[in-house]
Amino acid sequence: MDVSDDQLSSPRSSLTDEEEEEADTDSTPRLTSPRDAETKHGNLEKLVALIQREPQSRTDFECQEFVPFLKKHIEWFKDIKAELVHAIIKQCKFLRYPPETVFIKQGDIGDSMYAILQGDVTVHVITDTENEHECFSKVEAAINKKKFNKVDFGNEVAYKGSGTCVGEVALLRDNCMRTASCITATVTDFIVIDRQLYSVSVKEFLEKQYQDKTQFVDRNPLFRLWTPKQRNQLVISLTKVRIGYNERLVKQGREVDGVYFVFKGDVTISIESHRYKRQFPALYTELKKLLPELITESRRATQAPHELRKERLAGHKPQEICILGENEIIGAVEMLLGLESHIETAIAPGECELLMLRRAQFERLFRRKYAAVTLEKLREAQAQKLCLYIYQSDPSRVEFLKFLNMRLMDSSVLQEVKKSKHAKARQAANIGAQKITKSVEEKDIISVLKRLHMNSDSAAELPPEDMSEIALAKMDRRLRVWSEKTNMNGSKLAGLQSSSIILNA
Repeated sequence: MDVSDDQLSSPRSSLTDEEEEEADTDSTPRLTSPRDAETKHGNLEKLVALIQREPQSRTDFECQEFVPFLKKHIEWFKDIKAELVHAIIKQCKFLRYPPETVFIKQGDIGDSMYAILQGDVTVHVITDTENEHECFSKVEAAINKKKFNKVDFGNEVAYKGSGTCVGEVALLRDNCMRTASCITATVTDFIVIDRQLYSVSVKEFLEKQYQDKTQFVDRNPLFRLWTPKQRNQLVISLTKVRIGYNERLVKQGREVDGVYFVFKGDVTISIESHRYKRQFPALYTELKKLLPELITESRRATQAPHELRKERLAGHKPQEICILGENEIIGAVEMLLGLESHIETAIAPGECELLMLRRAQFERLFRRKYAAVTLEKLREAQAQKLCLYIYQSDPSRVEFLKFLNMRLMDSSVLQEVKKSKHAKARQAANIGAQKITKSVEEKDIISVLKRLHMNSDSAAELPPEDMSEIALAKMDRRLRVWSEKTNMNGSKLAGLQSSSIILNA
């Protein structure tokens, strides 16, 4: 999560568009400095040395020294009172496990939770049986096999790293069974909090977190058709994130680490359209090849220098698009289309709580058969959101957003466009050896008929010059339907139209 200490930089008016793009390196993720990493590692070693001792030999002064560090390092501890974190440091146990160690078994009775100081853990769930005792037997059998195989422990539903917690679900009630198995992926150090310490320290906080996540999943229409066990896998995978006033959740150009569901509060969305060409060079090249009609021709040759400068300054400022509230999703377009970086910047105008699903977990959960309907609903919702982005943007800079919308909803049509372009290219290359079956006059007649009937019901039936007109018309129709549903000002649509054909289906 990025915290917006620095404001979005203002454009450099003395540079050309190309120079500004070359100079803009903010799309590169910032790396932790070697000094910060070294300091963190040193603090972890000192903390481990402390909690390896017996509780009675840990002085209050020593424990208090690590309270700020632990509140910062363990994501769930930052909202817990300092005196409770102090109690955890004073009373907790320390464990270090080698890779491929099953330290939590699905179906077992839970008596402790684990905070990961350093290392990585995979979370697995056996889903082919509802009987937890049978699950436990399968886990034991998998452990006793000569050759260790993670597949025997069920589907991998989550990947937990340093600063996260696992095993807390089983402590919510007495004699509660484990709902998943946890396996170390690397050498991993844990703070172990038993039931007694849990009850006096983090119980209230973690119970509230679990209840919030469960209620969110149960009430969200996207997951209505999921079984209780499938929804529980999602609850386990979600992580609660809190950002404050003017803090940045994601920034355009930064790497996509997952999707964020807005739980409470809202976020302001802004975009910088001029950066898309450099941010997604491969996609932009594909756009130019398939749908050059989308790209607005430059008017620079006929504009005065002062007008060019004014236009460049306006076009290179972040444009605030909208405010997204509860249940809205950030990062879903990127996940659905396989984009590596964010298409938008999201900043909280006030306190905001979100539920995060990391990229790997999204891939594991949403690509399963039972999530097919959910995935289709999500695709439709994100296409509607892109319609809002397009509507709120400068009409001369919406080509890339339109292309993303079409990739979401009309991927098969775009494939047909690509085929028709390739066919035309082959025809042009071999035109000397081919017989032309249609005369120029016949082609002109077809073209005129299309234009004369473009507002009639039969327009869609007329043969287009290529499939690109159908793709553009579908995009225009989706914008028009969205505008009618949302009661937006339809007059603005005229400046957003790309096609001369209107589809009725």
